[in-house]
Amino acid sequence: MIFVLTKTFTMEKIKVLIVEDRDIIRDSLKLSLQKYDNIIIAGEASDGWEAVSSVKQMDYDVVLMDINMPNMNGVEATIAIKNINPAVEILAHSFFLNSERVFDMINAGAKGIIKKGESSSVYAEALKTVANGTIYLSEEIHYSVYEKVLGYLKQPA
Repeated sequence: MIFVLTKTFTMEKIKVLIVEDRDIIRDSLKLSLQKYDNIIIAGEASDGWEAVSSVKQMDYDVVLMDINMPNMNGVEATIAIKNINPAVEILAHSFFLNSERVFDMINAGAKGIIKKGESSSVYAEALKTVANGTIYLSEEIHYSVYEKVLGYLKQPA
């Protein structure tokens, strides 16, 4: 089950920056996503500082952001990136998804959250969804997280 709020437009190619501190996971994501014609892995970063620096130098459609990283975590990096380029969308991913972390990422500006270890097709769908301006929450997120995120989204700005 995917929670989705839609804002529809289509994008031919999605330029993605992969931000992941573990080389093996970053390489695996890159290899598994390269088979999709509509996804271009346009950059890689091993921490939040590198991600922020990369966004200053290049336009990406989506940043696939690890949440727990040394130096600058995903929440801090998301805030900095959204300040640099509000148009770039953030899809967070992590092995550990508790309601506070999910809320922190959404509050920082992330459009979606996916649990690490999903299949490449789920990652591709999540990237496409977020690139189209739609909120994506992984099936692994517990119902309480949905309620907390929904409550946040319903609050007046």
